[in-house]
Amino acid sequence: MTAEAKVHNLKVVLELKWAQGNDYDAKVSVTITDSCYHPGDIKIGLPPGEVGIPEVEYVTFSFTHDEGKVCSDITKTVDKAIRVPFSSAKPKLTAFASVNGKAAGSDTKPFPRK
Repeated sequence: MTAEAKVHNLKVVLELKWAQGNDYDAKVSVTITDSCYHPGDIKIGLPPGEVGIPEVEYVTFSFTHDEGKVCSDITKTVDKAIRVPFSSAKPKLTAFASVNGKAAGSDTKPFPRK
């Protein structure tokens, strides 16, 4: 018998700000709900197993969660930023939070005008 994997549902907020040229700074804020979440890296691309559409650029902020441990209830927001190139073929950006390799929340914003 195997235990079912916990489903994580995290609040994700994306902020986009023009940096220079065709580059934008994407700040991804994820609200975590206990002490067993550990932030990892942020990268351009979809979480494993997710399928996107060509008209949207994607970034993924990865987290791990210690399963089976006692966690303290603590709510806090973790921020991370990444520079993303703008393309007129991809006028929107979706930021995902992934936990242990599975999508756990997202937010989508259009790229602002310079």
